Amino acid sequence: MIDEHLDEIEKIIKDDRLVIFSDFQRICTSQNTAYIKAKIRFIDSSFLSIFHHVHDENGRFSFDYRDHYMDSKNTMIFRYDNAPHHPKVQSFPHHKHTTVEIKESEMPNIRDILSEIHHHIIKGLLSK
Repeated sequence: MIDEHLDEIEKIIKDDRLVIFSDFQRICTSQNTAYIKAKIRFIDSSFLSIFHHVHDENGRFSFDYRDHYMDSKNTMIFRYDNAPHHPKVQSFPHHKHTTVEIKESEMPNIRDILSEIHHHIIKGLLSK
């Protein structure tokens, strides 16, 4: 089951038309835990850094995650994570960092993240 989750992330990213480079590292730390680290570069030289640590507890999955998107100048655009450092956010520990605030959020799926990135890239291309 863990492999299916990691396979899906990798396939969706590799099939994305705006991705020009991706580097995946997948490590199984036990029969019930694994993680994926990925760096993905897009056509506008922005990039997404992914870290998902997956725990399978008797068929129930839990995740430690960080999905960090930066522009070509290494400035953060957004980051989703569940590090427990913003306890006042209603969706604690899940939250989203933007350039101006910390917002409540649930763990996004990879399709939602790529859609958000696509909107950012297209908006940037249209403003040139």
